[in-house]
Amino acid sequence: MTYVLALLGAILGAALGAFLGFTIAALLAPMLGISSFEGAAGYFAVLIGGPIGGLLGLVLGAVLVLLKRGHQGFGAIAGRLGLVVVGIVVIAGGVLGVLYLTQDTVNPDGPAPQLAFEIRLPAGAAPPTANERPIQLETSKNRMPALMQREATRDDGGRIVLVGLVEMYFRTSQRMLVMTMPDKTDVIFNIKLPGAPKHSPEFSAWQRADFIGEPGNPQARRATPADNYEIRYRADWPGEN
Repeated sequence: MTYVLALLGAILGAALGAFLGFTIAALLAPMLGISSFEGAAGYFAVLIGGPIGGLLGLVLGAVLVLLKRGHQGFGAIAGRLGLVVVGIVVIAGGVLGVLYLTQDTVNPDGPAPQLAFEIRLPAGAAPPTANERPIQLETSKNRMPALMQREATRDDGGRIVLVGLVEMYFRTSQRMLVMTMPDKTDVIFNIKLPGAPKHSPEFSAWQRADFIGEPGNPQARRATPADNYEIRYRADWPGEN
C-alpha cells in the first residue's frame, strides 16, 4: 500500500509541480530578458519551467508520502523512490502504448499504406468503364476511391484481371472493397487485414467475393462459386520493397 500511495503522491506532485514551474517561469521570463517575441517566453515556461517543476514535484510528493509512512533515512527513501519512479515510467509507457494503438490513422507520421489488389472477373464479364470510379474501399470511418492501373490490366485464361491501389488511411479491422460493374451490380470483398497491416511483398491467395449487391435489391446476398469474382491483395507501405 505504501508504494501505491507514494506513486499517487508522485503523480499529484508532478502535476502540481509542473503547473507551478510553468507559472513561475512565465513570471521570471521578463526579468531574465526573455521577450515574448515569437513565443520565446512561452517556450521557456513550457520547456524549462514546466519540466523542472514537474520533476521536483514528483520527487517531493513521493518523499513526503514515504516520510509519512514511517520510512526514515536517505537509503530507505532513495531505494523506495527508485521503485516509484520505475512504476511511473511503466505507467507512462502503458498510456503511450494505448494511445498509439487506439489512434485513428494507420501512419500518423507519414503517408498512409496502400492496399494493392488484383480482381479477376468471371469469363466474358465486361470490366467497369474507364470514366467512372468503379472501385472503392469502404470502412466505418471513410470511403476512398481506388486508383486503377489500366495499363496493368491483363487477360488470365479468358478472364480479365483488374489491377489497382487504394489508400488505407484509417486504422480499422473492417474494410470492404466494393466494385460496381457496368450493370450497377456491386461486388463486395471483405479485406482480411489488421487495423495497422504490415508491409507484404507478396499477394494473398485468391479469395472469392463475399457479397453481391444486385440492382433493385436493397439487401446484398452472399456470393456463390457461380459468381466467380476473385481478389488477391497485399499491404504496400511507401518506401518498402
